This record gives sequence, C-alpha cells and structure tokens, in this order.
Amino acid sequence: MALQGTLETFALDDVFHLLASTHKTGCYQLDGPRGSGKVWFVDGEIVAAEATGASVASPPVEVVFELLRFEDGTFVFDAEAAPTSAGTPVGVERCLEQAGVLLEEWRDIAAVVPSLDLDVSLNPELPDDEVTIRADRWIAVVAIGGGTTVRRMGDRLHLGELAVSRLVKELVELGVVRLGEAAPVPFQAEPEPALEETPVLSLVEEPADDEADVLHIVPAGDDTFDPDALVIDEPRIPTSMADIASSAPPAEEIAGDGAEPDPADAAEIARQLANLSPRAAKAVAAAAKASTQEEREAMLAQLDDEEENINRDLLVKFLGSVNS
Repeated sequence: MALQGTLETFALDDVFHLLASTHKTGCYQLDGPRGSGKVWFVDGEIVAAEATGASVASPPVEVVFELLRFEDGTFVFDAEAAPTSAGTPVGVERCLEQAGVLLEEWRDIAAVVPSLDLDVSLNPELPDDEVTIRADRWIAVVAIGGGTTVRRMGDRLHLGELAVSRLVKELVELGVVRLGEAAPVPFQAEPEPALEETPVLSLVEEPADDEADVLHIVPAGDDTFDPDALVIDEPRIPTSMADIASSAPPAEEIAGDGAEPDPADAAEIARQLANLSPRAAKAVAAAAKASTQEEREAMLAQLDDEEENINRDLLVKFLGSVNS
C-alpha cells in the first residue's frame, strides 16, 4: 500500500484511523520544520515510535503527541519497513485519545515554560517558610545547580520536551526555581584550516579531442580524483605545452625575414616549453592566446625571475609566429 501526502491534505489522526481500520503493517514517517518522527504499525496497531523532541524511551503516546504538534509537513507510509524492536501493541484510538489529553496539558505548561532555551536557576528566596518537595523532584534541583537552561536540564535527566517542561513548571509553581531570558547562542568563529590540510591545486593537461577540450583542476597528489567530477567549462589555453612545442614553425620563420635561420632555436624553444613550471606554463599559454605583440610581452613579463634560462625574446618571437 503506497500512501503519501501532506498534513494540509491528510491530518495525522485521519491517516492513523485509516491504517487501523485496514489493519496495515508498516512505518508512517512524518518530516517537517519541527523535525521528524516514525510510527510503526503491525496489523493496524502501534508497536513502536520515535520523534524529534521525545526521549529515546518515550512511550508511543508521547511520540504521537509530538507529531500532533506539527503544523505542516509531509508523510509517507512504507508497508515494507519494520521496527528494530517492537513493544506491546497499542490501539490507535486509545493512543490518539491519550495524546489529545497531553495536548490539553501542554497548553498550560507552555504558558509557564514557553521555550526550552529559557534560563532556569534556583530561587534565592522561597515563597514560604517551608516547601515540601518530592524525592523524585530533588534530582531536578540538583541538575539545575548554579544555573542552566530547560533544554540542558532535559539532556542531563534524559527527558523529552514534554517531560522536562512539565517538571520545570512544577518547580516554578513550588517557588523553588525561577525562569529568566533565553540564553544567547555564543559566537563561534570558523576555525582556520591547518596549512598542511590546505589543498594544493595543480593543472592537469588532458588530451584534446572534439568532446573534451577543457581544463581540469585537481588536488595535487590525489590519484583517486575523477576529472569528470570537477570541470571548469572553458576552452583549453590553447593546448598542452607539448602541443605548443610540437607546433613550432621552421627555424627560418622564427628567425624572421632577412635573418639567418638558426635550427637550434626551435629545439631550444621546445626544451624551454617542456621544462616550464606550472605558473610559467600558464603565463606562456595566456601569451599564446594574445592577439598583439604588446599583449604577449605583458603576459610573459609575469614569469618569475627565478625561472631558469627563460629566453623571453625568443618566446615572444615564437608565439608571434604561431599566431600569424
């Protein structure tokens, strides 16, 4: 049975009555701004439940109470899902009736404890000369200590929102504790990444073809990187250094009109291009794309002074002949 929808179109109690009347088995899951919850059914009866705001050991009725507080959300019923552990089956009608009683109680609790983020502290002055407190409530006083919030108090006592709010309401009405403003959330700056963890990017030249003429950027030393996972969609500039070197024109073209050709120039250009650092290779690639002599010279001027044996004049002449 496939069943899904929103609380706006199908209220929780209507869906539960349907599942009960048709004796369905599976899991009802609800997701919304308040969080999420799951209720497992066997033959139309509830056998297990969990939800945001309810403690792990909360009975199904308290979980259903939490889900009834969702003002909007989406749900799905999975007939194949089964709980990891199931308790004593509870009838849907009885569970909804008890959850409705808890909703009525919650309205009174929320009037005193409207938020879990309120500060809660011991009252320095009791309202009467004597105050009687039950032994099972004293542990809550100890948990408050020098001050806490309702939420942290619930975490310490392993209580859900309903249970801890109910407890704080009782203590407030006894005059033992008092509530303050909501505790501000402390600012936490983002930690600076360690230098050794900072990824280093390197350029990886891919063979040019009609379908993959792109430049990939990958983390240096990452042998498992899939180049298809990170692609900067822009043309290669203009090809690999090996392609630029192999496209070198004859020596007489590099020498220029009226100059004595030097066959060693082409070989020297190929050697320099093959041994450029990544930074220098990027500058040469950009210069190769330039349309004027001035632009090429400006690009090559970016080469670091530590680049060994770089003949900029020869590179400018070569790149000009490639673009001509």
